[in-house]
Amino acid sequence: MKPPNMKVSEDEARELTQQLIRIPSINPPGNVDECVLFIASWLDRNGIQAEIIRGENVANVVAKIGDNRGKKLLWNGHCDVVPAGSNWVHDPFSGSYEGGFIYGRGASDMKGGDAAMMLALKTLKKENVELKGQIVFTIVGDEETGSVNGTLMILNHLGVEFDGAVVPEPTDFYIERAQRGLRWLELKVSGKACHAGRPHVGRNAVEYSAKVIQALKRIRFSAYNELFEHEARNPSLSVTMISGGIKTNIIPEGCTLTIDRRMLPGESEEEVVSEIEKALTEIREEGFSTALEVVNKGWDPFVTDQNESIVKSIMATYQRVVHEQPRVRGKGGCTDASHIFNAGIPVVIFGPGNANEAHTANEKVAVSRVTKAAEILAESAMNFLNNA
Repeated sequence: MKPPNMKVSEDEARELTQQLIRIPSINPPGNVDECVLFIASWLDRNGIQAEIIRGENVANVVAKIGDNRGKKLLWNGHCDVVPAGSNWVHDPFSGSYEGGFIYGRGASDMKGGDAAMMLALKTLKKENVELKGQIVFTIVGDEETGSVNGTLMILNHLGVEFDGAVVPEPTDFYIERAQRGLRWLELKVSGKACHAGRPHVGRNAVEYSAKVIQALKRIRFSAYNELFEHEARNPSLSVTMISGGIKTNIIPEGCTLTIDRRMLPGESEEEVVSEIEKALTEIREEGFSTALEVVNKGWDPFVTDQNESIVKSIMATYQRVVHEQPRVRGKGGCTDASHIFNAGIPVVIFGPGNANEAHTANEKVAVSRVTKAAEILAESAMNFLNNA
């Protein structure tokens, strides 16, 4: 029997990625309907029935191919993108093509990955590949703002026990079987207001917050994991926003710090809170108080075992298609792969984009990698579902 042709056209990969980028599915505010409708229509035109599932003000698209009596494989992506910002050489929603790269907001994170999934589905359908199982394709509309009405809702809606999953977020063509987790915390510092001409009467919450920041930066983390990309082998803590004071001539009685805390597998939320509280205790001063709260639980850290079938399938296919030994690591950032892992599904992150360019000006993706990613997704899915 002649093996199926898994080759994907670079011209088609370029055109589809450009079409996706030209739809400004910016989140916030979160209006992704046009992009979701485009994806659903494209799938329908290629003989793949698509369903639009809506959460609260969020549209998501789901499609399935194969035999639902066999193994189940989940492909999960997102079509929402962060605001474009400034300093672009190319119009961020033009999908400009230059030197083998497509430029635009979402090119790397993650419309290049979405295009790869779509082309992989089309290839399997066009070649009439017999699948002894089912691929469930999902592209959600709210990954950039928390996933509650996207991946989390879709997993609950599907109610299916999956045997494996692939998330084609940007990995720079590494195979990522782990990722760090995230907690966002808010720290409120309280002092005492007074006239700025008599600062000794009050307690300056903004100035004390500077001491708090220095105390937080002195925290030394014990966790370490060599699996992760070099800059992310330790946890990290960053103060990302600060707000305080109400008028130039009033000593501020309050200041609020926002903290981004990245976690390695094995760390818990309780430990994160405890280490911050300990750092605050060590600099406690009379007249000041602090209140710490976890305001967003974000994503949990995870590691998928290297012996899981989905890991082996992606690695073996990568080596056959690319003719190179696959590079494996853990992701420093966060993706919906965490929610999928927490649902009891072995998951791998693998996509054509470069994570260092996500959310940056002049974000881009290589057409050649979109093409190869599509071929790897298609062939690895066939191997995963058809082998016991």
